[in-house]
Order: sequence, then structure tokens, then C-alpha cells
Amino acid sequence: MRVLGIETSTSSGSVALIEDEKVIGQFFLNIGPAHSEKLLTMVDLLFKEVGIDKNEIEGIAVSIGPGSFTALRVGISTAKGLAFTLGIPVVGVSSLEVLSHNLLFTPFMICPMIDARKKEVYAALFRYSDSKLDRMSDDSINSHEKICERIAEKTIFIGNGALLYRDLLIDSIGDLALFCPFDFNFPKASNCALIVSSKLKNGRKDDLAALAPQYLRKSEAEIYREG
Repeated sequence: MRVLGIETSTSSGSVALIEDEKVIGQFFLNIGPAHSEKLLTMVDLLFKEVGIDKNEIEGIAVSIGPGSFTALRVGISTAKGLAFTLGIPVVGVSSLEVLSHNLLFTPFMICPMIDARKKEVYAALFRYSDSKLDRMSDDSINSHEKICERIAEKTIFIGNGALLYRDLLIDSIGDLALFCPFDFNFPKASNCALIVSSKLKNGRKDDLAALAPQYLRKSEAEIYREG
């Protein structure tokens, strides 16, 4: 099954194409929040370079958050537009789950963290066991202190939130806090596609009209309107 993956939950962004369990191609940019300008160009270039027509893909995987409000809207709108045009299913997946897939095979607890600003992070807990990644908690938004209260064993922190709060995490829980090489801290579209591929094979598809970003927090515009 050929699946296009789209990941735009942070300032980095990527698109990837997989066939079954094989990554055919991937473009990744970490040049700041320019998804609206770069994303469709990356998709077109990806198909051109791998020599596959858009009509040959069978599904689309897209990261739905939590993460950057504007970046998520760009990625999801692009995925929905392509799915509608091509008449193929689309499935959304948590950006924290996508990020955690950078650390398969580790025996340690995994805590993906994406910067939510206002001294908070989006986070969840995962554990790899029996050849699969198990979710240990729901996606949430909290301060790093609240997250540390839940850590009772060695845990790998991953993501731009982990980079931002590294020193504070070490101050809070000491040797229980483990960290990744820098390049591991970015969610990748290839992981997004690989996660969704098995779901598509089992007949899973999201409602195109209802698919929306999972923000976990109201946007500034919503707060302003209510205020």
C-alpha cells in the first residue's frame, strides 16, 4: 500500500511516501514556520523525484496535533484537499505518537514533548513492548513540573519541548531524565505514514469533513473573542 505522509505540527515540516513498510522518499525542512509556502512544493517534488504519480497513492496520513495552530491547519488542509481530489482515505494521527516512533526498541519510557509556549508543553507517555508502541497516557498540556510528577523511572524525553526544558527536567528528576541526539527531536512524515498504513489496511478512514487539528488549548483568537 502506498501512503503519503504529511507532518507539520512544529516549525519543522516533512512529507514522505511509503510502500508497505518501505520508505520510498522523504523531504524534511527545519527552516522555520513556512509550511504554507513550502508544503505543496515539497509534495510535488517528492512525487517527481520518486517517479510516482499522485493517482497511484492509496491513502494519506497527516499529523493532527497537538502542536502549532497555524502549521497544523496548513498540513491538515493540504491532506484533506489531496484526499478529496484523489478520492482516497485520510487518517489523522497524534503528533506526539509520530514523534515517539523515532525511539522504537528502547526499553525506557518515552515522553514526547512539543513546546506549547506560555511555559507549557504538549506531552504524553509511551512504552515500546512486544514489537509495538503502547500509549501509557493521553495527550495533554502541562508545565514541565506537572509532567515530572508522573515520572518514577528512567524516561527518554524527545521533541522541541525536551530541547527547551532540558536543564529544568534534569533539575527536577536528575538521572531519571534521558535525552536524544539533536536530530531525533523532530517528528517525521515517514513515521506518520507508517503508523497509518496498517490502519488503512484494516479499513480505517477518518471523516473528511470532521478531520480537524487537536489543539488541546484555545487559540489566541478564541480567547480574544471570549474575553
